[in-house]
Amino acid sequence: MTAATGTPGRRETEEAIRRALRPGPPPPYPELVALERTLLLLIAELYGVVERQQRGEAADSRGRARLNSIRYQTSVGLGDGLMSAHMQVRALARDCQWLAEQHSAGTVGINGGGQ
Repeated sequence: MTAATGTPGRRETEEAIRRALRPGPPPPYPELVALERTLLLLIAELYGVVERQQRGEAADSRGRARLNSIRYQTSVGLGDGLMSAHMQVRALARDCQWLAEQHSAGTVGINGGGQ
């Protein structure tokens, strides 16, 4: 995370998303647990910024619906099985990716300007 903005840096976010969306068989469960933890932290940081941006703009019902979906998805948890954990981490990565894109498109880019 950047010290100036308190939001995750672009590299940190992209790396977590890349690891979570890597094709192939699921990684070991402990790695999925670590990825979930990282993604949840990134989402928590980005969510607040994007939510404030959404409130400041004309209400976009698709954006609000996506934010509501993300809030639900973050409360689901990994589950006990390897495949359910893998699918949950991938869903969190897609949510994190969307938030990062929204954040970058807002008035305050990641790292204060998309660096």
